[in-house]
Amino acid sequence: MKTQKTILCIEDEEDLRIDLAEELATANYHVLQASNGTEALALLEKHRPDLVLCDITMPGLGGYGVLKAMREQGGLADVPFIFLTALAGRNDVLVGKQAGADDYLVKPIDYEILLASIEARLNQVERVKSGAVQRAEEAWQAILQSSRGRTVEALYKATFAFDRFLVGVAIVDEKGAVRLMNKEAERILAEDDGLGVSQGILKGSVPKLNTKLYDSIAKAFEEEVLDEIVSYPRLSGGRPYLVLVPGQRFSQEERPEAVVLLLIDTEQRTKVSGDTLVRLYNLTPSETRVALMLIDGKRLDQIAEELEVAQTTVVFHLKNLFRKTETNRQADLIRVLLSVPLRSAD
Repeated sequence: MKTQKTILCIEDEEDLRIDLAEELATANYHVLQASNGTEALALLEKHRPDLVLCDITMPGLGGYGVLKAMREQGGLADVPFIFLTALAGRNDVLVGKQAGADDYLVKPIDYEILLASIEARLNQVERVKSGAVQRAEEAWQAILQSSRGRTVEALYKATFAFDRFLVGVAIVDEKGAVRLMNKEAERILAEDDGLGVSQGILKGSVPKLNTKLYDSIAKAFEEEVLDEIVSYPRLSGGRPYLVLVPGQRFSQEERPEAVVLLLIDTEQRTKVSGDTLVRLYNLTPSETRVALMLIDGKRLDQIAEELEVAQTTVVFHLKNLFRKTETNRQADLIRVLLSVPLRSAD
């Protein structure tokens, strides 16, 4: 049975908030409600929602303040966040996206598009989690097997062989001192944006998370079965880094000389780009522009106005998008567009 997802709805207009809650409940979501940012943060101290819908302009703490507070908390930094707002200008949308929001839907709310966007964002989270963990598991299992009975230096080639994955691989000793790492790990740690290396030791900006990390590393030297994940928030407010610490002792008699950690930059999540859509669905430039505007929550009349074309022209492109993506409803189209695979590394 599919687990019911929880959505926190933050909206100061009571009638709209109740309508949103009813629509979400009908779609089988568990809904938490808050009338302003302060109430929302109080709820977030006790609950971790799967997704947040948030108005921007509210009395007291507004939507940007809520988003900033969540992105600064390690346990909430990766929760998908969608702004709901009457501010439909291009600069308003740009500011919202730059603030770190995952989506930006303009009022009046089209509930079909809203539900499609929510489902797509939740599916992205699942894909990123399963995909990153699967690639990470494959990487460290191969490295571990190659290291049996060998010295740490023998891991050098094996570690760098996994640079094609968007997964950092770092080999550390019992104190967390980094002895080897691949290029992706070097990139992540060089950013020093909440996770880095200090005097040769892997270290993050949150002391209590470092304690958890070092405890997990110690366990990895002793336990065969271990699956610890430490989430480090970015100082810049973006999505967090994940450090996966798997158990690496093959037997009671065979203690590893060092352990392999997997570093995942969750900013390398599913991202929709025009190039990706063109490649996947053979879209024309005009179709691509319409598709990206639909993803941004624009209505057909808004798209026509921004592109300076007749609305019938937008409808023509929309029909082509339906045909090329094998959909027949706008909600299904948006769901498909938001479900494109990860872009390959540059």
